[in-house]
Amino acid sequence: WLGQKGIVMPNHYDATDNLYVIAWGRKRAIIGEPGQLDALYRYPNGHPLVGSSQVNLTEPDLDQYPQFKDARLREVIVGPGDVLYLPAWWWHQFEQPFEDTAALNLWSRDRDQAPDSHMRDKSVREHVLADHLEESVTQLDRKDAGLVFDALANGESSPHYADVDQDKLKQAKSAMLRAAQAWQHEMTQLPGGHPKIKQSAAALVDKHLDRTHHNVIRKIYPEGWHPGVSWDLSGIAKLPRELRNRCEAAPESSPFMSICG
Repeated sequence: WLGQKGIVMPNHYDATDNLYVIAWGRKRAIIGEPGQLDALYRYPNGHPLVGSSQVNLTEPDLDQYPQFKDARLREVIVGPGDVLYLPAWWWHQFEQPFEDTAALNLWSRDRDQAPDSHMRDKSVREHVLADHLEESVTQLDRKDAGLVFDALANGESSPHYADVDQDKLKQAKSAMLRAAQAWQHEMTQLPGGHPKIKQSAAALVDKHLDRTHHNVIRKIYPEGWHPGVSWDLSGIAKLPRELRNRCEAAPESSPFMSICG
């Protein structure tokens, strides 16, 4: 990983353990334990940044993300020769405020036939709930799932509310309730369970819609969005001012958002 001074890798998590080795330069790492989906507002599964937080940790907007105040985060500075161990599902954001940097990471995979991560780690079980809720709707209608989620999360204020059949919305909400109830039942069978099993299934669904889907489309397309329009991520990971003059948008075929000379 080659990082220019000023670049930020936004807060996200990975599903595998990681040894992050610093070759030169120093990085600031902000890390947080797994789960915390209510506080860190994870992007939904169908979004290009799924697995990342919607909150800008550098300048958090507490009006838009009020539950971020409950996030549990830590900070560490790593330099040449340091090895940072990042367990799977731990949130992490890397910043280069000091100088250009270089690092490499070593992934490790679970052994064959290892128990699922949520069987071993209670904090990961919240991710399973989010996945179940997302899948319950996409299984009903994969093509229009984004519109359905937006309409459920934002009600009549959604520009797509009138475009979604009301029976479809009822079916989707019912499917999410069943998924929440199934997750609660599964958690009661596991050692340690999970604190959220004490909440009602309706509360779990409403919180997921509010934390994950509320206005997520309009944050990128304030003038509206419809299926088939490519996501514009330029406003999400904006380049630092000192880099903007020598960078341009990468072509759609590129895995990168910007190309800097």
